[in-house]
Amino acid sequence: MTLEEAWGELGVEAGTAPDLARRAYLRVLKTRKPEVDPQGFARLREAYERVKAALEGTEAPRTHSEPEASTAQPPPPQRPQSADQRLDAFRARFSTLPSDAPLDAPVQIAREAVAALPEAAEARHWLIKSLLAAKQEAEATQAFRDAANQGHPEFLVGLAQVFPHALTGAELQLLGTMVDPPFLWKLADELGTRDAWAQAGQVALLALASLKDHPEDPPPQPTWILGFLLHLHMNGQPVEARTFQRRYADWLKAEGLDEAFEKQDEAWLWTLVLELGTLSDDFPNGVRRLLAHSVINGSIENAREHLRAYRRREPERTAEALEQLRAHCPLFSAAMGERFVGTGTPSLLQRLHIQAPSAEQHPGGEARPVAPATHAAAARKYTWYVILGLIALLMLAVGVEVIGGSTPDRPPPSRLEHATTARAEARVLCEETPDAETKPPCSKLFELISSAESGTCAVVSTNYLRLRIAVEEMTTRSPADIQVATARRLRRNHAQTRLETALRELCPQSL
Repeated sequence: MTLEEAWGELGVEAGTAPDLARRAYLRVLKTRKPEVDPQGFARLREAYERVKAALEGTEAPRTHSEPEASTAQPPPPQRPQSADQRLDAFRARFSTLPSDAPLDAPVQIAREAVAALPEAAEARHWLIKSLLAAKQEAEATQAFRDAANQGHPEFLVGLAQVFPHALTGAELQLLGTMVDPPFLWKLADELGTRDAWAQAGQVALLALASLKDHPEDPPPQPTWILGFLLHLHMNGQPVEARTFQRRYADWLKAEGLDEAFEKQDEAWLWTLVLELGTLSDDFPNGVRRLLAHSVINGSIENAREHLRAYRRREPERTAEALEQLRAHCPLFSAAMGERFVGTGTPSLLQRLHIQAPSAEQHPGGEARPVAPATHAAAARKYTWYVILGLIALLMLAVGVEVIGGSTPDRPPPSRLEHATTARAEARVLCEETPDAETKPPCSKLFELISSAESGTCAVVSTNYLRLRIAVEEMTTRSPADIQVATARRLRRNHAQTRLETALRELCPQSL
């Protein structure tokens, strides 16, 4: 290549200043990446070296187009450099970059290293690191993919760690064969935090499928699974939620954990998730999202208001949705207006179509799965654990019905029935006090219920709050076991809400 050809290759006039020639080289190099156009890159590099030598007054490297003027014997050929030596040369170029070098400078060196040593994983790391430093995320994502497709599959794992939302369905399937279940659970959790719920559902299914090859790595705790399923429903992924729910149930059965799960206080909450799974795929997404959101946030009053607004906009769709709720979702129907009935609800095992194993085979105290140990997973687990407290307010709130009024064929409960309910819930609040009905403050609480039943409501408005605080202080000692403490708190929240509801029915103006 002649000097004139070199100037033309760079696209600048002869005699251009060195810094302008270098900028021209870097500008053209962006369109002649060595991994994409190796021949074009080689011509550009040769042109730049030729121009650089001319500007510095040194001899440029000779090419085949410039035969030697001398007839002297050429020096013996040099021994080819090893891969390590060539990497050392690139390392030296990185180390000599000035502190104020443009961000593109290390990127170009790294690209040259990848072109010269495509089999060297270190060169790929240089390229990705320099692209990330230059905030070229799209090109960094492609660099991960190129490395994974060109003999470095481990870079697919790196892509999942840095840009999980960029993974395609095929890449997720391949990743599922490369990593263990804990990695997949963490990835599903991370995708959820990024609102990539379609991918999160796919990854969770892959994690479940990988359990058969990794029995030592159980799935997260049921509370995590519960929240994950609710978020799938809330974010328009009912098919993935239903499939995941079914396969998780199959895993419980295969591992003999169905009976242990039945004994957990959150088991009845699973019934809500199962009810969401019974809704058809053409069920209005807005209503499905509303139901799942109300479970997560305990916002039953807002749920009613939003459903009323939706009915005004879409009366026919709302009617279809309510029909499905009445037919398949008794707990949601109760939460949206009908009286919540604490008995007669199908058990979790019945809803899952699972038979419980014998107690001798799987004692209730068997160890339970552990959640993924990541900050994101821990935060999400904590958030979803709060569901257990909030759901009591959701399911037990009694007030305005969505459809309006009580069901026509069922008379409203009598004052005696309200009083009976109140006494039953007071016994739950005082369950740790022997002979509670004869010992204050619980005995005073039962007297207050009798006053409300007889219509002496002034006593209720004056004394209820004080008695409730006294009963609460009497039972503030929490068990050391967090599961036991949480279960007790759930029972008490449940009972307190039902007690106040019953008292409000007896004395509407007092609470």
